[in-house]
Amino acid sequence: MASFNKVILMGNLTRDPDVRATGSSGMKVARLGIAVNERRKDRNGQIQEFPVFVDVDAWDKLAELCGQYLSKGRTILVEGRLQMDSWEKDGVKHQKLKVRASTIKFLPQGDRLGGGPQRHEAPIVPNSLESDPDDVPF
Repeated sequence: MASFNKVILMGNLTRDPDVRATGSSGMKVARLGIAVNERRKDRNGQIQEFPVFVDVDAWDKLAELCGQYLSKGRTILVEGRLQMDSWEKDGVKHQKLKVRASTIKFLPQGDRLGGGPQRHEAPIVPNSLESDPDDVPF
């Protein structure tokens, strides 16, 4: 069976990134929360915004960059894949769907969908050890 798993989201950080090192390997992981607004009409025909809250994990160098440059309220564009986390606590099994980021674009403060030319403060940062540093537009 063929499948395809890719997510692209743009929203605002709901909290500062939580960067930690994993226990066994010491690899860095940044846990982010973003709010993506969904616009739809209510029963009266008025357009309302309904936030959708999404958890995002970034790993390795991307995690370090998120911890260094991002903070609550910042607008970001995330590219990645859906990942199901499962764990057991007090004998109860839990599951949570989240996004594992492969790329995060740091957008200018106050950036919104639409709205003319934009100046980019930070580059697209690939989460890949194979990426060429010369490809990053500094």
